Amino acid sequence: MIYKKEALWSILEINTNKEIDIEKIKEIYKIVDCFENKYSRFIKNNYLDKLNSAWTFYIDKEFKTLYNLCETLFKATQWYFDITIWPILEKLWYWFKNNKSDRKIWFENIKILWDEINLNWTNIEFWSVWKWYLIDKIYDLLKEKHDDLIINFGWDIKIWKYEKTIWLEDPYDIKKIIWSINIKEMAFCSSSWQKRKFWNSHHLINPKNKLPQNDKIAIYLTHKSACIADWFSTALFVTPIEKSLIILEKIEWLEWLIIAKNWEIYKTKGFNVTLF
Repeated sequence: MIYKKEALWSILEINTNKEIDIEKIKEIYKIVDCFENKYSRFIKNNYLDKLNSAWTFYIDKEFKTLYNLCETLFKATQWYFDITIWPILEKLWYWFKNNKSDRKIWFENIKILWDEINLNWTNIEFWSVWKWYLIDKIYDLLKEKHDDLIINFGWDIKIWKYEKTIWLEDPYDIKKIIWSINIKEMAFCSSSWQKRKFWNSHHLINPKNKLPQNDKIAIYLTHKSACIADWFSTALFVTPIEKSLIILEKIEWLEWLIIAKNWEIYKTKGFNVTLF
């Protein structure tokens, strides 16, 4: 059975060997819709918009979870992964006037005390990490009753329980397959500037020079946790390649492949990809 839903500018596809209870599907779709309504930067007067407009704001447990993981990435990438780049995205890519151009770009401006946040003239957004969070939540709802399960959210994929082959497209030509990889009880995530671009700009921004990061074509990672695979794929794409390779070499539990701008390929031995 295949279930599809359009959300957060992507397609959620759930593929399982038996029918999912209708109430469970409703619960999953509600989780996705609630997350989009709460955190989309394109919805006025939602939770994120009110937070970004306030001097101080009350934050809940879910927000703290997302924020703490983003802070970990910020430090792990030596300050290249930054959730305060919203004004840059609006200026370079989202083609509408930015009415908050005075906002600063720097994660460490933000201060949290107990259940209150002070943004100190920054804006934040979670668009770079949302898919892993939702994939893992959906997976936890379904894994006990479905032993043949594929969750695909905008080509971030989690598979349970049998081995599957994923065919990977050429980043420049979606009609051309250039390799395959076998996945079992694993998440597979990727980042590529080809997926969301506007003219000569794209959404994967280096916060230090405030420009799209263009030294990689794509990055792919696998891990048992969708959250770890997805947030590392995004964070390490926006980090300059020489630094991202150094970081990755120190992480023995993550399997990965990077295609550099010149089509040079870097990968771990455990990334069992077949190149055509």
